[in-house]
Amino acid sequence: MPQIIATLWPSTNTVEILQQLYKDWVRTLRFNFTHETKKTALARISMIRQAEKEVDGKFELMMDIEWPSIRTGIIKEPRLYQKWELFKIVVGKTKPENNDIWCDYSWIVNDVDIGDIVKIESGLFDAVVRKKWSDYILLEALNEFSMTSKRHINLPGVHMDLPTITEKDKENISFALENWFEQIAISFCRNAADIQEVRQLINNSNQTKLIAKIENQEGLDHIDEIIDASDMVMVARGDLWTELPIEKIPEIQMDIVKKCKIKHTPVIIATQMLSSMVNSPAPTRAEVSDIFLAIIEGADYLMLSEETTIGLHPVESVQMMNRVIAEVQNGR
Repeated sequence: MPQIIATLWPSTNTVEILQQLYKDWVRTLRFNFTHETKKTALARISMIRQAEKEVDGKFELMMDIEWPSIRTGIIKEPRLYQKWELFKIVVGKTKPENNDIWCDYSWIVNDVDIGDIVKIESGLFDAVVRKKWSDYILLEALNEFSMTSKRHINLPGVHMDLPTITEKDKENISFALENWFEQIAISFCRNAADIQEVRQLINNSNQTKLIAKIENQEGLDHIDEIIDASDMVMVARGDLWTELPIEKIPEIQMDIVKKCKIKHTPVIIATQMLSSMVNSPAPTRAEVSDIFLAIIEGADYLMLSEETTIGLHPVESVQMMNRVIAEVQNGR
């Protein structure tokens, strides 16, 4: 039966809650270094060690490194875009004017083609490329959206000339080794070479397992070599269903799990497993079915993200997941 991974902070930021998570069979705690700093992580590690003493047990620690993502720039106040509105994404030293958006990825102009879809904030705002110039692309909004600062940009199906890890990631990996993290998750893993680059940084440490997060088409294209090169694989559905048609995700998940089982590589299913419980004390029927089917398919781990980071019911979310796991176990 699968184990539960809980992502930390701020909803799980007390010793008492960590103790309860352990009692509810959580054995792996995830630090998301897109939002973490070394200072906040050290404070949380101290809390975890205290909780471990109270329950006479041990948590495994997972670091999810940030990866060189593409983001929009800073804007002073939210900006509303209307459907069919034309706007520019500008790069480099070009200053945004009017309704322009600045982007920190200068090669976006070269990478996209006319007609490509640009997805902002995990697909909440879609726009189609209408024109390209040396320092901007002209887009047409496909839906209404209120834009704020530092929003994530996805370019579905586009090969991006980005490094595997940044200098900041390298510093965080050193921090993980110094503080005995058992797992490091590699975001947007594209091929076996990405894993080998990180493995060299950890000096082939036997204490640290490398998790390949499958989040785009390039990762799917190289899934067999990724499974062979990694210690674990995560089906990271959040970005997968931004990068690919959403109706394809269930079959993709099933195929990845099947391949991992054949090669005896542990596999994690992640994202929106109980997202309604961020605000509600009870899940939807669809969420319970989603968890049930992931277990039946053979998932080794089920991961909670926003449910245990910003959710109002972090402990109840873990307990609900345990109830579904127990139901499958009792029925088999």
